[in-house]
Amino acid sequence: MDTSKYKGLYLQETQEHLSGIEQGLLALEKEPSDQATVDNLFRHYHSIKGMSASMGYEPIKTLAHAQEDLLDRIRSKRLHPTAELTGTLLQCLDEMKELVKRVEADEPLDADIEPFVKMIKILVEAPEAASAAPQTQLTPPPASQTPEAQTAEVKISNIMKVDGRVFDDLLTIVGDIFMALSSFKSLSHTLKSIAFKDGVHLMGKTVNRLHDNILSARMLPIGDLTMGLPRVVRDMSQRTGKQVELKTEGMEISLDKAILENLSSPLVHIIRNCIDHGIETPGERAKAGKRPAGTITIKAFSKMDRVVISIADDGNGIDVEKVTARAVSAGIPRERINAMNPTARLMLICLPGVSAAEKVTETSGRGVGMDIVKNSIEAIGGTLDISSTRGTGTEISIELPRTTAIIKTLIVKAADEIFLLPISKVKKVIETGRDDVANGFFKFNGASVPVIDLKTALGLEGGEALSDICTIILAEGQAETNERPAEGPESWLVGIKVDDFGDEIDAYIKPLLPPMSKLKGASGITIMGDGRPVFLLDIPRIASNILSRQ
Repeated sequence: MDTSKYKGLYLQETQEHLSGIEQGLLALEKEPSDQATVDNLFRHYHSIKGMSASMGYEPIKTLAHAQEDLLDRIRSKRLHPTAELTGTLLQCLDEMKELVKRVEADEPLDADIEPFVKMIKILVEAPEAASAAPQTQLTPPPASQTPEAQTAEVKISNIMKVDGRVFDDLLTIVGDIFMALSSFKSLSHTLKSIAFKDGVHLMGKTVNRLHDNILSARMLPIGDLTMGLPRVVRDMSQRTGKQVELKTEGMEISLDKAILENLSSPLVHIIRNCIDHGIETPGERAKAGKRPAGTITIKAFSKMDRVVISIADDGNGIDVEKVTARAVSAGIPRERINAMNPTARLMLICLPGVSAAEKVTETSGRGVGMDIVKNSIEAIGGTLDISSTRGTGTEISIELPRTTAIIKTLIVKAADEIFLLPISKVKKVIETGRDDVANGFFKFNGASVPVIDLKTALGLEGGEALSDICTIILAEGQAETNERPAEGPESWLVGIKVDDFGDEIDAYIKPLLPPMSKLKGASGITIMGDGRPVFLLDIPRIASNILSRQ
């Protein structure tokens, strides 16, 4: 029988079972007497064994079978789970993950699983000899009993499992329709046909519904990403000799699958930094009057049309003076650093070659981490902020768009050229007197907001005639020299001076490819209805580039 057409379904379901096993083993390590956890683990192993046997993946089936037998011993109270036992099962779990990766990559399953099977057999047949005789040759364990079948009702599931690339292609097609719709909208402004305008309006509503439904299918809860972090915390804790607890809140909030995929590596790096260089050893925490176990809290919440993910630890915090010294060593002028506020100095840790670590470890400390994390976050349209109090802890906030590709934008004009600004960054559009911004700042809610002339920032000439009125777009920026937050510590404002502004539109944004990807200040490009290419501007990057030189 040709099983290749079922490979995608096998991989998806197996990954879900492997994730369930990992969570279950970590829970069993904390509560060895929890019978519900044992029963659930048994079902996961049994499912993997059955699916692997059907697909002909013999090594995966054999390894799952051995672990299923061990769980059956625990379930029947013939064996008591210990730390050594769960540790062995986690090692076997890692091997199963590697085997599944080989299946996904169409590589041969020629890995030697015999050492793992032997470890399991020793635990099954002679648990008291697990540490004393790891090389003992044992006979295969007896086959375990299969659970009772559910025969009350048989029906087809309402959930259809589809390759994620299908939704990627659909979203691209919808983007093309959006661009075609822009042409029709432009044409409807010149025609006097009411029927044509009504048709364009109806088409727009239909395309928006289609877009929303596709995005809904691509959305995944943040919990799908964070469910693997308890294992990262456990392994790092054991490696560093520290006690660390992980807490999560708001993990039911959903993000686009593409966003979550690109968030994986930055999130793991931040967690490792928290444990490696943030949280102290139990002895150090006792001297500081803290409880022995440190805490890392991951919290997600909505902010307008975006999502904020906060990673906070209760460790020793970041030494700003050490960061400053490393920044000077890396070539940042001391005068520039002295002009920064404490928050801006903390962000120096995201520059290449700058680190606050006391020593280099195998996971961090070489100053090549947080710059990559920041760049990765910004590459998916997000921003990163750091706050820290010495002796209390550090919080890293990541603000992300809910989805990619099609976003709401505001059309602005500068020197006879049009550009797009993401609506999520725009706070307010203000027309004010030219004298109000003559010194490069604009007073807003009692704060001095720096003003950037978009033409000057982009090196453009021409445009508006000199008048007493100018248009300012108040937007979120990340200017190092901002004097104080305008709307709270999480949001710095910057004023973008433009010649004019236009409609708010849904734009299908395509990423910039080389050599355009090196353009500073642009994060994407779209094609307007009249065929003109228009850049989506990166406000934080423009603000940082201009204000850091002032």
